[in-house]
Amino acid sequence: MWCVITVLVVVAAHQSIAHNLIVNLQSGQAQGTTISTPSGKTFYAWRGIPFAKPPLGDLRFKHPQRPEPWDGVLDATKDSKACLNSSYFGGEPRPTYGFSEDCLYVNVYAPIEPNSSVRLPVIFFIYGGAYYSGNSNFNLYDPTPFLEEGVIVVTFNYRLTIFGFLSTEDQVLPGNNGLKDQWLALLWTKENIHQFGGNPQDITLIGESVGAASVGYHILSPMSKNLFGAAIMESGSSLLSLVQYNARQNAFDVARKVDSSISESSSSEDVLKTLQATDADLLVNVTSKLGITFAPILEVNNMYPFLTKPCYESLESGDFHQVPTLIGMNSEELIFMFPSIEEAKSTAAQYDSNYTLLLPRNLQLKEGVNVDTLVQEIKQQYVGNGTFVEDYGAIVRWTTDDVFRRSGFKQALLQSKYSPVYFYVFSFVGTISRRNPAIPGCGRVAHGDELAYLFNISTKPLITDADFLTRQRTVKLWTNFVKFRNPTPDESSELLQNVKWEQLNGQNQYLDIGENLELKYHFKSDLPAFWDYLWDTYVSRPYNSF
Repeated sequence: MWCVITVLVVVAAHQSIAHNLIVNLQSGQAQGTTISTPSGKTFYAWRGIPFAKPPLGDLRFKHPQRPEPWDGVLDATKDSKACLNSSYFGGEPRPTYGFSEDCLYVNVYAPIEPNSSVRLPVIFFIYGGAYYSGNSNFNLYDPTPFLEEGVIVVTFNYRLTIFGFLSTEDQVLPGNNGLKDQWLALLWTKENIHQFGGNPQDITLIGESVGAASVGYHILSPMSKNLFGAAIMESGSSLLSLVQYNARQNAFDVARKVDSSISESSSSEDVLKTLQATDADLLVNVTSKLGITFAPILEVNNMYPFLTKPCYESLESGDFHQVPTLIGMNSEELIFMFPSIEEAKSTAAQYDSNYTLLLPRNLQLKEGVNVDTLVQEIKQQYVGNGTFVEDYGAIVRWTTDDVFRRSGFKQALLQSKYSPVYFYVFSFVGTISRRNPAIPGCGRVAHGDELAYLFNISTKPLITDADFLTRQRTVKLWTNFVKFRNPTPDESSELLQNVKWEQLNGQNQYLDIGENLELKYHFKSDLPAFWDYLWDTYVSRPYNSF
């Protein structure tokens, strides 16, 4: 049966315009469509609604502004263009209508007709893509699996790369505009979602990768206070090593590349004027050639900052929005970097010849730290007196720990001291993950693989009965949390194998989402203590990442 359904799922859902799907929003009216699924269910969609003015001309690199009201009825029946990217992840469907700077649009998907007296829980989804890629296109994030569970889903675009995260670290270009786009889209949702049958007091943020990191930043940001009531973070956290430490220099480097008259003595206003007048595609190309990674910063000298305090310190002290949170990761996030066993062995040999490659990124080391001593301790923890070539799976485990696992679990632990936290590991090896190599001693589920079990992704269809069963379970766990702030409110659920998912506490328990659901204890055994030891011994306070 599932195989028949699979063939149908890869076909685009049938859509038709229904004139009773006109909603009255703060800025004007918008016309939606119906979506008919292969199983015969009908859902409702409004796509391409502006939540901000187009960030063009003098608004490029600026804080997002509320949209201008429009006359008549807005055609909200198709995707908007995606925000300009500086790169692209293979295997994802291309945006239907291409890319543009004019990209700040929101999509709403509902299982009920608008203007209903019902008020359903709302999912506000933030896509990943390393802050240089990603979009909310329907063929990438078709949310009908969630709609089948009776929740409303909001997706949207936010500015990326230089357009979203350029900063001169002052009032001229404060930075974090991509995060502020997210904030304005969230505020738009709070103010308008009741028109679609959503409950503005029952919004859950969900994000994946840097989308999850963004959720973590909203948990910390004073700007997002009272805009959401719960959070789900997949394969990312606010403790990822993402924050720009040289943002002003990056801005000047790009400006000099497009205008040789810009120098170190130029003003921030000179940089802004130059870059606002530069062709958008040229900015994308220059940024890529310079190898600059534009990302969030800790803002200074800004009247309305999104982030100002080191993330770790805020979590440790309880200075954050203490909402129930579901957080976790895939079993071996970075296994996609090793497409074959030979590639893993080759990388292991590189590390054996240069152990300084084990130094975690963006560390502010204490004065006098011997880096060789630090990296030798890491090597000893992962392979003892042996080598990475002898245990090449260790290099795969280390890279996953270094980028995602260490920071994600630490965020979970810090938050759990103040609010309910449910921690998971997604380990199901199905159609999506079988393309990854089976490396001894490693999990096999790569970064982003869980998304196909939550959304219909046109280029990653599910095939087997086990695939669809895992989707049913994962969507049910997520939507239970959205509805009840508890992923297993009914311990007698046959679908969920009568499992009770316990909150994270001193036993470091987590739900393993594999062929079966299993509550396990003592996540990664002695590694959390080792990671704490490294930071306590070698890293200067205040911590920002971990």
